[in-house]
Amino acid sequence: MYYSFHLTPVTWALLGTALVCFAIVALWHVLRARRLERFVQRDEASRDCLGDNELPAVSVIVDAEGETGQLTKFLPLVLHQDYPAPMEVIVVADGSAESTGDLLSEMKAAFPNLHITFTPSDTRSLSRKKLALMIGIKAARHEVVLTTSANCRVTSDQWLRTMLRNFTAGTDVVLGYSHYRYKQDRKAGRRWRIFDTVSTGAQWLLSAIEGHPYRGVSDNLAYRRQLFFDNNGFARSMNLRWGDDDVFVAEIARPDNTRVELAPDSQVTVYYDNLARTHRVLKMRRDFTARLGRQAQRRLQAVMSVLWLMAHAAAIAAVALNATNAVVIVAAVVMTLAAWGVAAWGVSRQCRVLQAPALKLSAPLLMLWRPLVNGIYRMREIRTRKSNYTTYL
Repeated sequence: MYYSFHLTPVTWALLGTALVCFAIVALWHVLRARRLERFVQRDEASRDCLGDNELPAVSVIVDAEGETGQLTKFLPLVLHQDYPAPMEVIVVADGSAESTGDLLSEMKAAFPNLHITFTPSDTRSLSRKKLALMIGIKAARHEVVLTTSANCRVTSDQWLRTMLRNFTAGTDVVLGYSHYRYKQDRKAGRRWRIFDTVSTGAQWLLSAIEGHPYRGVSDNLAYRRQLFFDNNGFARSMNLRWGDDDVFVAEIARPDNTRVELAPDSQVTVYYDNLARTHRVLKMRRDFTARLGRQAQRRLQAVMSVLWLMAHAAAIAAVALNATNAVVIVAAVVMTLAAWGVAAWGVSRQCRVLQAPALKLSAPLLMLWRPLVNGIYRMREIRTRKSNYTTYL
């Protein structure tokens, strides 16, 4: 082992490449975290919002297909919201579930603003989710609709007030945030699922915050009812099984008519029976529909993944070419550890804003792992692409 600063041009180039790539990616994650924090702590708190006497009447559309057992836990949380304006809850249940009608009939006796409708049980070649939302929206009587699902939980009685306060003049769409119940996930791959959920969420939320909305989640999405009809509903994506949220949001959301709501009271938790399997299925669906919309943010995320891989490859190559030079080894190790620390700090701060467990030093490893996993999902999605179209139901 020897110490020498007289390095070959190739070694200097490799170390320089590693340094630049490490710095870009680590700084990018920190800046994303700072922007999310600033939005929640300053931007949301300072912007104009509606007062209690200005809040719009709202129809909450609950997609309950296949979720009968969840309704007894979910509906009371919605029906007991502290909301001063007129509010109705429309549950769209599966017409084949006889027990659903009995259960909701009992609840309707206690809550006159609860309404029940059903999707036909024999529908084919049509997205069941879109059909349920269309039925609910057509049945709605109020100016604004807020869509959600029976397997969700609202965490505060201020949920409606926090989401609907954003419908100032000119605002037609409010993008809320939802995430699965992290404590429920104890299976292998837990940290990857957290990282993927936070990274994807931060991606589309920050794009909307910066004035480029292209995605939302139907578990927590509000828009003016008339906008749905002006857009001919889901007419442009009726051949797709999915896209009732991301494809539809890309069609109706613009920089001047869309707001993002990230206050803790506005966020929704989603419960799944088999969380690991559900995450895989939802990721494949959303990766498919996302490619039908705006691609700029997805490409930027891909560029950062490539730069992260390049940084590590350059550092390893520099060490391999100078295996006995302590200066090169120390420089490569210091750069790598510093970049890991900064990137982990940035990702953990994003997790905190989006109410996810902190990943700490596992985040840099997951950043390396992500391109491989996304590649595997892409190959799976290609093999199952036909199943995304309603004609193959």
